[in-house]
Amino acid sequence: MEDVDLGTISALISQKLSRAVEIIQIDKIGSGYHSDGFKLTAKDGGCFFLKRVKSHDLGFEFPERQITSLLVSTGMGRRSNQGPRPIGVILNNSGEAVMLPEINEGTAIYQIQEFQPNGVSYRSLLQGKRQKVKVDETDVAELAQIVDYIIKIHQIPYPSADIERRRYVYNDSLRSILTHPELIVTLLHDFTDDHPLLPANEHGQYIDLMLSLIRKWRDRQDRLVALHGDFWGANLFFRRDNSIWVIDYSRIPWGDRGIDVGVWLAQYLWLYHETGNPYFQELGERFLDMYIAKSGDQEIRQAVSLALGLMGVIRISPRFYPDLDMKIGKRFLDNILEILRNNQFIWTGQHKNYYPQTRVLISGGR
Repeated sequence: MEDVDLGTISALISQKLSRAVEIIQIDKIGSGYHSDGFKLTAKDGGCFFLKRVKSHDLGFEFPERQITSLLVSTGMGRRSNQGPRPIGVILNNSGEAVMLPEINEGTAIYQIQEFQPNGVSYRSLLQGKRQKVKVDETDVAELAQIVDYIIKIHQIPYPSADIERRRYVYNDSLRSILTHPELIVTLLHDFTDDHPLLPANEHGQYIDLMLSLIRKWRDRQDRLVALHGDFWGANLFFRRDNSIWVIDYSRIPWGDRGIDVGVWLAQYLWLYHETGNPYFQELGERFLDMYIAKSGDQEIRQAVSLALGLMGVIRISPRFYPDLDMKIGKRFLDNILEILRNNQFIWTGQHKNYYPQTRVLISGGR
């Protein structure tokens, strides 16, 4: 195999096992959907098995996830404490190869990134705008900075032009809104059978609305871009000179622009229903109009629907908001349901008299 340097592999195995190992031969012995298998033969007659990842779909859409799969496999083999024992996971970047250290339940895990000590979060700024009546020049200037930042992220192209590979990655981003271990399916476990807004017996109906949107948007690899993944006001900060910095990229690295834009838009939608102040509706519309004008994305008002389905669950989550005002939560969730049904961002409710007595999740529902 041309991209496997036997000298490099020998050195890494030797370092791991604390003894000299010289690999002199490599032979392909099998092939699966996600990977190919090779037998490595050492000079002393010993043998090793090398698995090389080749897939870019069905859970292997991007390299970080591929690494996770192999780390899980290595940990499982190590815990079994039976031979043949796992050696480790190797990363090879343009000839620079390393073997990752072992991890287990006692491993402390950290991430280090740069941080700017001065600044105020946009979430805090929004809380200070509750009494505002009209969008002003300060608001517009803030929105311009925010839109420019996220568009720069969305202009980063996916590194492959292969249509099938792009399609796999794009479709994975849609599924991840439901199945990522931090998102909808996991969060729904916190809702009890008698939850006043989203009881367990309605979860299937809610997920069905989400699945319908996934089917509508699937295969749109033409919309595949880099994402922030957790783009909301708590992760965006304004410096004193009005420039911005952003933290906490996470969860979904590539996908539809609507994922980032929908998560961001949910802030305005929530505050609109929480306060009854049309100012937040105007602010949200200005944000959307500005994003469309600068990005040229004429489908964004539809593309935000899936992400807003996610935010509908997050904003009423018993885990995150145990003291939720159920009247406000109901207004917000009703709006989200209309968005999901119509695949279109809309604002619902006249707040001075918007307290409907019943909610129909799906036509014919309770």
